[in-house]
Amino acid sequence: MLAAESQYFALLRAALWDRPVDVDGDIDWDSVMQLAKHHATHALLCGVASQMTGNNRPSDALVGKMQVTMRNNLLLHMQLKSILVPAVNLLREHNIEPVLLKGFGLAMLYPNPNLRQFGDIDLFVGLDNFHEACKLLRTLPGSYNWGEEEDSGHHYNIEFGPYPMEVHRVSAEVTGAKEAAIYLPIEHEGLVEQARRVDLDGFDITVPSIEFQVFFTFYHAWHHFLTSGVGWRQVSDVAVALHAFHEQLDRDKLYRWLDSMHLMEPWQTFGWLMVNLLELPETEMPFYSAKKKRRAHRLFRRIMREGNFKRNSNFKRKAPKRRVWHKVHAFIGIFVDFFYRAHVFPSVALRELKAALGEAFAKVRKAK
Repeated sequence: MLAAESQYFALLRAALWDRPVDVDGDIDWDSVMQLAKHHATHALLCGVASQMTGNNRPSDALVGKMQVTMRNNLLLHMQLKSILVPAVNLLREHNIEPVLLKGFGLAMLYPNPNLRQFGDIDLFVGLDNFHEACKLLRTLPGSYNWGEEEDSGHHYNIEFGPYPMEVHRVSAEVTGAKEAAIYLPIEHEGLVEQARRVDLDGFDITVPSIEFQVFFTFYHAWHHFLTSGVGWRQVSDVAVALHAFHEQLDRDKLYRWLDSMHLMEPWQTFGWLMVNLLELPETEMPFYSAKKKRRAHRLFRRIMREGNFKRNSNFKRKAPKRRVWHKVHAFIGIFVDFFYRAHVFPSVALRELKAALGEAFAKVRKAK
């Protein structure tokens, strides 16, 4: 591990677990903060760095910039909450109870919720309420959208100035009918049957069940790895959720869900990193396996390189506009994804390749 990487993780651990920074010697602040931005943990590190004392404290000028970053993150949270509250109240007036996903719900688990970075609001309303909820939210002042919602998408975007809201008919993208048949009952249990009510700065809000909060947070990070690139913000989300709920978590249920979705191998590999790099206590990491060290090291280097939403951006930007060549490009992308995933998880990559090809050929047959 490079010196700047080691320093980055020392600062990140201090932010996650609310403890002093344990770093000897001079800190390469430029490199560390570049890593923090790359992994969407910038505000978290600014919080702990600005409180440091001693010889390795950042300069006064840098502390001033860090304070601006923290203030901007707080203002963003306030803006998003000013959108969230009327949206939830409007839906409740029409007997629709939305469930808050990601964002605020995860930020609440951090020592300083105002420093967890996010830029949108995710509300799950379910299949039955999807169209009605979208119609209602389009009536809110300041809302903007690009047209009617579609049944084919898993969520619908409504924008409030620069702040997007994702209205979810399903909580996550799943590949193929077989995976959906497993995932949707899990989703229904976690977001409908056993959803919880919590206090968000004086506002009563519905969030997922404890087991689904943990499961979905990991599934979301895993989806980032498979598609757009996962950063340490997503991995940290899983770690803080496990830390917050380790005493209440139904581990048997979590095991069944992970096993049924073929996620145990990725879960244990990410788990090795959470225990050994983020220093999540091993007792709080269900199904921890020290044997995943070698695979975890390959995953570590992939995470460090790709970061939050950074994967395959050049390839995707080069997609041709002509329909035929666009399809050829997309087909090549299936194999680009395969080789990317196979470096860390070969069995998963093969399974995903088969599913993607099956879906692609099904679309061709349907078109004929």
